[in-house]
Amino acid sequence: MALGRGHDFANLLMLPLCLYYTPREFYLAFTAGYLVGTFLLSPDLDLPHSKPSKRWKGLSLLWRPYQHLSKHRGLSHIPLLGTSVRLGYLTLLFLFSYFVLLGFSQKYAPGLKELLLLLDPLEFLSSLAEKEWVFYFALGVVASELFHIALDLLTSFFKGFRIARSKRRR
Repeated sequence: MALGRGHDFANLLMLPLCLYYTPREFYLAFTAGYLVGTFLLSPDLDLPHSKPSKRWKGLSLLWRPYQHLSKHRGLSHIPLLGTSVRLGYLTLLFLFSYFVLLGFSQKYAPGLKELLLLLDPLEFLSSLAEKEWVFYFALGVVASELFHIALDLLTSFFKGFRIARSKRRR
């Protein structure tokens, strides 16, 4: 398994290759998604002490339920599915936070309640889904995940190869 530093470096090396195949008008969205995927939404978020988990600092507590439900190299390391689960998890956290804040504001902050009612979270998410740049952002997150998983597979293969080779020497 590659270390966090190795994943970060390898992913950054692959970004120019990805941009070569990305339409220029979406470079920024793709790059933002790729960097978010590399540094914050990595498949290694399933480990509480991984670099991506630590990068969330105090907000890393938000990922504890995810870490309890996902064993390392399990669901989080399945291409596309892992990214979908992490993005879906963030979406659920957003919706949960909105409704908790709305409930709190109803009793304790009526002014905030009026402000929150101006935002329909489902309509907001729906309008985001219609934007082409959001597709390229998500594609960037997926691309970073694919390179992460490929590096994991390569390092596991070479580690197994080295172990088998050292056993033959004995």
